[in-house]
Amino acid sequence: MQNEEILKKPKDSFTRQMFRRLWIPAILSSFGWALSDMADAVVVGQKLGTVGLAAIGLILPVYMINCMFAHGFGLGGSVRYSRLMGQGKEKDAVSSFNGVFWLSLIFSVATAVLGNVFIEPLLALLGTKPADGALYIATKDYLQILVAATPLFYMSNIFNYYLRNDESQQRAGAGSVLGNICDILLNLLLVLVFDMGTRGAALSTALGQIITICIYLPGFFSKKHSLRFALARIKWLKSAFSALKAGLATSVQYLYQMIFFLICNNLLIRLGGEAAVAVFDLIQNTSYLILYLFEGTGRAMQPILSTYQGERNKQGKKSAVRLGFISGLLLGGILIAFVELFPMGMCMLFGIDGSSSQSLAFVALRLYGAAAVFAGINILLCSYYQACENEKPSFVLETLRGAVLLIPLTFLCYSFGLEYFWLLFLLTEAGSLLIFALLSAGGRYRKAELSQQRIFQRTILSNSTDIMDISHELESVCKMWGADMKQQLLVTMTVEEVGMAILNHGFNGREDGYIQITAVMDENGLLELHMRDDATSFNPFEMNTNKANEDDDFDMDSMGILVIKKRAKEFYYRRYQGFNTLIIKI
Repeated sequence: MQNEEILKKPKDSFTRQMFRRLWIPAILSSFGWALSDMADAVVVGQKLGTVGLAAIGLILPVYMINCMFAHGFGLGGSVRYSRLMGQGKEKDAVSSFNGVFWLSLIFSVATAVLGNVFIEPLLALLGTKPADGALYIATKDYLQILVAATPLFYMSNIFNYYLRNDESQQRAGAGSVLGNICDILLNLLLVLVFDMGTRGAALSTALGQIITICIYLPGFFSKKHSLRFALARIKWLKSAFSALKAGLATSVQYLYQMIFFLICNNLLIRLGGEAAVAVFDLIQNTSYLILYLFEGTGRAMQPILSTYQGERNKQGKKSAVRLGFISGLLLGGILIAFVELFPMGMCMLFGIDGSSSQSLAFVALRLYGAAAVFAGINILLCSYYQACENEKPSFVLETLRGAVLLIPLTFLCYSFGLEYFWLLFLLTEAGSLLIFALLSAGGRYRKAELSQQRIFQRTILSNSTDIMDISHELESVCKMWGADMKQQLLVTMTVEEVGMAILNHGFNGREDGYIQITAVMDENGLLELHMRDDATSFNPFEMNTNKANEDDDFDMDSMGILVIKKRAKEFYYRRYQGFNTLIIKI
């Protein structure tokens, strides 16, 4: 009876475990990034007070433009990498990575050089001039090192994205956390002990990035994983531009934030001087602590969603999204509650408790906490669409919350006065979500996909009866799709032979395992068969398929695998997120 129920309804026995393996390292990475980004403001705020916080606040536009390209390259490239791997195109996936790596390296080095050449005009654009005295010096000291370290920032972020998509999420998480811990410790040493001010804060960030990259690099030379470095080729660079374009659909938010920071810093200096800019920097650093956790959850969903996109696994995508939203909102909600209940803690952390800015900071923090709930939902929605290579809705939502509403509301809230200026964030995030929901009504942003009638998916128990039942059911479905006789025979034979090989050599007598079978017939008549199981590491295509001889260890089961290898158009195996994954094209 239990087997019959499983046959009738596809069961997702894999997504929860895959998400858990990815989510914990991604959250650790995000928490590390948040602490690192906050460390500069915390340490400098304790040492230099509002002048130091204001200087770091003025630097934010440069930081945002770096984020836009680093995350654009990393996100767009890694989504494509995972989708290609999900389709069994490992060579194309690795070539895509190398194109992104070389183009981002060239671009970041050029940016670092130009930034230092034009440092004075850049400072004027940020809103400070030599007449500002201590504020100008503190800002310049930080900016010079930040600009010079641009390539390090790019490589650190891009490597993190790709490692998570290459099943090296533990290394990605460890590198991020350890590098950021070193950043924090160096901040304490260089700023508080050696009194290097904002220059010491920037230098600690650069050194932290170097340490992170050193931890990441061995992941590109491991024989267990697919990522490899190769010399640049022109055709790879062309595809890298396409990946950047896709990634910018989400990372364009950083461009909007850069414009917003330029406008906001100038308005706040007029409205309340250094104290107002310091409170704004406090809000930004609080946002790192909260929103980076939502972004980390989005990064955990992304490899799963991109892989399932390549497999046409709609049910798996739904499971991953559900897990992502529940986990993100639960963890983010805890931090939001802390900010709402204990704003004094944040003020003490950044060194403005007891100052004239404290009461203003209380109001700003509580208003921002309410906004962060809507911001988290928006971030998770954008992550979902981007991971599924449906960039338009992601771009629309990011544009709403980063420009269309944010910029006009900034001027409107400026007219309310300093105390009510902070309504800006709540009005922007809630309004963006509402407008996007109205625009999305009726499936306006739904991407055209292969009809579900051309996708067959079942999850079966690890026994021969279920395998035979699924084989017969799939044969009937193939007839409905119009598959020719050779395809029908080969696909049913593949399910039976590969399934039995997994039972005999992978499960080794286990009766509580699962095999997920997904068959897809595209418009060109190509039939793709995806098989995922939770057995021990086992590749059926590595079985001894030499012709029978006198060796005692010859396995007759391998004869069926030999036929499949000869007649299938393509076949591919990888061990992904703790499960065996097979792709056979017929």
